[in-house]
This record gives sequence, structure tokens and C-alpha cells, in this order.
Amino acid sequence: MPELGVGVVYSAALEPLLETHPGLFDLIEIEPQTMWQEIPERPGEILAPASVDAHLASLPFQKIVHSIGTPVGGSVPGIEAQLPLLRQSVKNLGAPWASEHLAFNLTPDFFTGFFLPPRQTADGLKVYTQAISRLAAELEVPLAFETGVNYLRPRADEIPDGEFVAELAGRTGAGILLDLHNVYANECNGRQSVAEFLSRIPLDRVWEIHLAGGFELDGFWLDAHSGAVPERLFAMAREIVPQLPNLKAIVFEVYASFLPRFGLDGVTGEMERLRELWRLRKPRARRAMRTSGRSGGGVRRPEADGVPVQDWESVLGGLAIGRDSATALGRELAADPGIPLVRSLIHEFRASMVVGVYRLSCRLMMLALSPDVFRAILEDFWAQEPPRQYAASEAEAFMAYLRAKNLRLPQLAKVMEFEKAAMDTILDGKPHVVRFSADPFPMLRALAQGRLPDVIPQEGDYEIELTPDGPVKVAGLDPEQAIGTYPFP
Repeated sequence: MPELGVGVVYSAALEPLLETHPGLFDLIEIEPQTMWQEIPERPGEILAPASVDAHLASLPFQKIVHSIGTPVGGSVPGIEAQLPLLRQSVKNLGAPWASEHLAFNLTPDFFTGFFLPPRQTADGLKVYTQAISRLAAELEVPLAFETGVNYLRPRADEIPDGEFVAELAGRTGAGILLDLHNVYANECNGRQSVAEFLSRIPLDRVWEIHLAGGFELDGFWLDAHSGAVPERLFAMAREIVPQLPNLKAIVFEVYASFLPRFGLDGVTGEMERLRELWRLRKPRARRAMRTSGRSGGGVRRPEADGVPVQDWESVLGGLAIGRDSATALGRELAADPGIPLVRSLIHEFRASMVVGVYRLSCRLMMLALSPDVFRAILEDFWAQEPPRQYAASEAEAFMAYLRAKNLRLPQLAKVMEFEKAAMDTILDGKPHVVRFSADPFPMLRALAQGRLPDVIPQEGDYEIELTPDGPVKVAGLDPEQAIGTYPFP
């Protein structure tokens, strides 16, 4: 495989920097599922616009594909409809390899909304070996699995983190995507130290490194992708990179939601530091002693596997989304301080999906009812409905919940209808018309500005036609009044 260099996980928010400072980047890592859409009324039917892949392919950088929807640390395969789309993305982008997470987010009954840790036992090794081999065969390129973050306490009945990764690499022939920030977070949160983890894995199987920033919350260090790489972790990376003879790429991760605070200048600084790391590599160095994927003396195994993989996923996944379990494992895991943290992170992700799609409707509820009441409404919804993988489906499920509740909040139904029409236009590419019995713009404009309207709207017949290119027809109003109102371009 080629040595690609340094790069960043792609988001549209980074395009200005990619355009003005292309020399900072050798590669971009694409997470295809972040650019796919699911039609809420037809779950499982996924749209992958060809124009998106065409645009990404046109960017003047090497590309790697990093899947986030078909994880290989679970017994339930990823959503079948994703596989041909993922394979096509790999082909369209000319990616020399692909990667996926060693975690699970699906049970036979529900989606968890979060990557949860695999069952680190001999039984788990068999299940995940099959999952990795299956995905590699589907994608038709070399596959690496990512070392994950685990907020749970170490267990006596599990194979230690590094040994488990080593054994899995040895069995599958897959590469290792060494997410150093994940391993660092695990050390900070009381699991295996970075040094111990690295002493157990086959260093010559590491093809790629991820680095990111995080922060403390409720006594945990979060893998938050929030900004600069911690200085202690960067110092570790300086020692680690020269020991990786087959390192092909170093990638910086930052979520788009943190860019307004961190800034493109912050990304520039991190890319310069990553290039410093890249210069430390020694690709012709003597191969690491551990080439079989097994630690010296064999893997330290618990005396018995105990809980089967499927039971682990059902109980842990259920606890993560707020469902209690009366089983012995359920009571044991419920006492783990990592469970409330994971549950709160899932809630934040779910809230961000809803607000991202129905931002004006949510803003109206927060302004008219108070943020605390809006949060209580969300929490009741979360208690009744499991997470969805795609934002449009999660948001539409919340709006269906609201319609059933029939909140007596003036204008909410019409604002929801307007935003639903905007979402439908994006999904089906067809114009949609919303009719109003009063001038809609005092309300829409005020919400766009973060306030409630201060005038009574004029009654009359109004309609707004939304098209794939934007709201170009506004009956009853000057179209210029629409500027700054719409939640979608």
C-alpha cells in the first residue's frame, strides 16, 4: 500500500482550508455515511448522491474511506443496504484501503446510537474475525479495524485490550488503525495504559494513526474530537511513530461542531504538528518482534467466557439507551459509572440530530416553553423510542412524537410543516409547497434570529415553494424577504 502522508477527516466545514492551503494535506479521510440520507418513511432505503462522491473525487488529495456504519465488533452485521454503497464509494474515491470500528451499534432489536465496546473473549474473537473477513470481502480492498474507546471499567472475564487487538489482527490478517486518542482516553479512564497496550500489539500491522483532542466530563476523559491533541499524547506519539515500520497515514480528527471555537487556524497548527510526526517515521526500520499478532507467551485469557456475545450486546445496548435489565449482567453493568456517561452522550447526539434538521421548530419550543421544558420533552421521547442512525429519521420520529402529543403551541405545526417540506425537497429532489393563512415571515425570520416574533402577522393567503435550488417562489411577498430565514440552502 502507498505511503499517503498526513491528512484530516473530511467535513464540508473544512473546505475553505482545503482550498486555500492545499499544501497542508496529503490526504482526506472520507466517512461516507455522514453524507448519505435515509428516507424516514422507508427505513433502510439509503440515498448516496453520486454528485457527492464526484465532488470528493475531484479534490486534489489522496483519499481513504473510514466507514462509520458497518462496525466489526458486533454479532449483527451492518445494515445490508450500506454495503454496495460503501463498496462504490471505495471504488469512486480510489481508496487504497478502508477501515471500520471494532465496536457494535446494532442489536437484533434496535440501533444503539453509539459505538459500544465488543465482548473481549474467545467467543468474541470468533464472531469479530468473521465480521472483519466479511466486510473485507465486500469492500474488495485491504481493511483495517480501529482501536476503540471504552468507558467501562476493565472486567475480570475479558481479554485485556492490547492482547485482544493483537489476537484479532493475527487471526484476520487485517491492519490496525491505531487511534492513539482512544487508547489515551482508555488509560485516563482506568483501563490499560498506552505503553502496555502498545507492548502487546504487532506494531508492524499499524497502517494508520488517528489523533484528536478531548476534554474532561464527569470524571472521564472524552474522546470528543474537540480540538488540539493534548501535549502529553503528542509527546507519546513522537516516541511511537518511529516504531511503526508500515505506517502509511496520520489523520487528525475534529468534529465540525467544534470548528467555530477551534477555528481553521487551529486545524492549520495541528496539521503542521502532524507533519512533524510524519518526518519521524522509519519505514525501513527493523520490523517489530511481534509479527504474528500474539503477545509473548500467548494471550492472557479469563478462565471462562461467561456472558455470550449476543447477551452482552443486548444488555449493554439496552442500558445505553435507557432500558433496565433484571439479569445479573444488567445489574453488574448498571453499577458501572461508564453507563450514565454513555447514556448522556447518546442523548446529546440524538438532540443534535433533531435540532440540526428541525432547528426552527426546536428553537420555537425552547423560546416559548423554556429550554428545561424542551429538554424534558426530549427525555420523554428518548424513553419511548430507540435511536435512529440517520438524522432525518431521528428528527422525523421526534416530530411524529410531537404530533401525537398535540402540543398547543401556536405556529409550531406550521413551522414543522415548513421544515418537513424543506427536508423532503432535499431527499426527493422535488419542489414542495407550504401554504399559510398568515404572513409566515415574522415568525420564520424571528426564529432564524433566535427570538420570538414581536408583531402580529398579517392574515391572508401565502405560500412558499421550496425547490432543490432554494426557495425561489414566494407567493404574496417580495422574495428578498426570505433572505436569512431558511434553515436549508
